[in-house]
Amino acid sequence: MIAPHTLELTMEADKDTFNRWHEAAEQKKTYSFKKNKDYAITDDGVTIWFHKTEYKKKIKVLVNPSKVLGLDDLVKLWKPNRSNIEEFLYRLEDHIGDYFDAEYGIRDFKLSRIDFATNIRLDDSDKVSAYIRFLYNIRKVKGFSPKDWSHYDDFDSSSSFDLEGNSNGIDFTAYDKATAIKNQMEDNEFKRKDLKERMEKAKGILRAEVKLTTQKAISNYTDEDNTIDRIGALCEQSKEIFMETFFRVVPFGDIYKKDKVVKTIRENVTDKHLKRKMLLLVDLIHKKKSLHLAQKTLNDRHIDRIMAEFARHNVSPVTISKRHDIKHLKSLYTFI
Repeated sequence: MIAPHTLELTMEADKDTFNRWHEAAEQKKTYSFKKNKDYAITDDGVTIWFHKTEYKKKIKVLVNPSKVLGLDDLVKLWKPNRSNIEEFLYRLEDHIGDYFDAEYGIRDFKLSRIDFATNIRLDDSDKVSAYIRFLYNIRKVKGFSPKDWSHYDDFDSSSSFDLEGNSNGIDFTAYDKATAIKNQMEDNEFKRKDLKERMEKAKGILRAEVKLTTQKAISNYTDEDNTIDRIGALCEQSKEIFMETFFRVVPFGDIYKKDKVVKTIRENVTDKHLKRKMLLLVDLIHKKKSLHLAQKTLNDRHIDRIMAEFARHNVSPVTISKRHDIKHLKSLYTFI
């Protein structure tokens, strides 16, 4: 199941408007001074974020569509169709209207970000970590660079793999959902008991997400102007938008150690020229520690044919590190 998981709606506000709503939120027990967020209607899938910089003040609405529709996104993400998209937008309009005393609705906000997600249920925390280590062996991908987390002292690279688009406004991430919830629990003064229960429920889930983070990225997938129509159009394209980036990042094929992949190529590929190129690519990935850099070094104009041959034999050119105990992982496409 692939579905929109997070929407960010943004409204730039003048000083008086921002302060009026911000001060009202600060009076509530559900307001977090640490995060400048009001969790009053988070149970309904909507969190209000009062975001200000030196020059701009913005009121943001963070939306979890599954929760808006009354679903537990750890058990089952919603499957967008015309009927439930309309239901989702109706409920969201109702929540926003209630929070802002009917002064604002969806149309007063601009869609500033939308994330598409899938839950890959592995039912084994060690396997989740193994897939993340495999993704790290992909490293840099054409059009994307590894996200820089160096300014986060407590960042754990074993719990997520993160890429950000060089100029396309698209991010890709795959992470251990249970660990992500644990981090929220340690940094959130609300709902600690609920978060602990969710962490138990999330064990063994590898969450993969594709995020459209700029107006340019959003506009590439829809010509709609108003926010409601934009959200509807993007929801209907959830699978296509997600898979377009997933294809670019994750190679096809089951994942093995290098010697197994080399053996498979030697024994099954009959075209000698293609075989030599495939073996060279596997070796280059190992040396360059990057699929993209290996492909650039190979400099073959038929790289798509080479990658297709790996897929035909159901082996990934990106392999499991020698130092890791696990010998085989199923292709991630098996679970989607």
